[in-house]
Amino acid sequence: MKLSSRAYSLYDAFSKPGCPVCRLTLDSVHHYLDSLIYEYVNDPDTHQALRAARGLCPVHAWHVQDEINASALGIAVLYEGVIRHLLADMGRIETDGGRRQVSQAQSALAARGPCPACEHQAHVEEHLLRNLLSHIAHAEFAARFRQSAGLCLPHLRRALDLNASAEHKAQMLAIQQAIWGELQAHLAEFIRKHDYRFTAEGFGAEGSSPRRSIEALAGQKGLR
Repeated sequence: MKLSSRAYSLYDAFSKPGCPVCRLTLDSVHHYLDSLIYEYVNDPDTHQALRAARGLCPVHAWHVQDEINASALGIAVLYEGVIRHLLADMGRIETDGGRRQVSQAQSALAARGPCPACEHQAHVEEHLLRNLLSHIAHAEFAARFRQSAGLCLPHLRRALDLNASAEHKAQMLAIQQAIWGELQAHLAEFIRKHDYRFTAEGFGAEGSSPRRSIEALAGQKGLR
């Protein structure tokens, strides 16, 4: 079985917890933001994109702050330009300014473009899902996917929206149903073992099923 680099990354991620597309996308976005702060902080196109977006979206801005050992200087350089242009676009607002000034400020506050990290994320997600669909007919790849946590609901919906083979989508859905069937059985067993009559049995794989069910329907934390 010959795999593209993206497909091999998926194949490898199937053996790890959670939605493999979430895992690989989060990793890619992390590296993108790290490069943004350290390598592209003086890049004119980067500044222009951030000014148009009025800064990174809340999810990615806080990722930079909390998840990356970010240079405070790098953040300052990027955001000084964003705020400077924001103020210039708003114009001077007088305390007794009328509707025109308020309307001008309201227009200036609106984003002129998407968060560049969101664009990167969407690009990565689409490529990963296309690779999953294009390789799902390979028995070894499909078997490995079957042993994974499967796709989260948001990524499953996204995969079904892609222009791809209906047969490949059906193969993916059949495997996904089997994965969710096992998860539902684990949840039922988790509930059963909370009955006082069975508490002495202890927990096995079903012990993590509540958290896994959140990840299955919402995706991994920090992606949206």
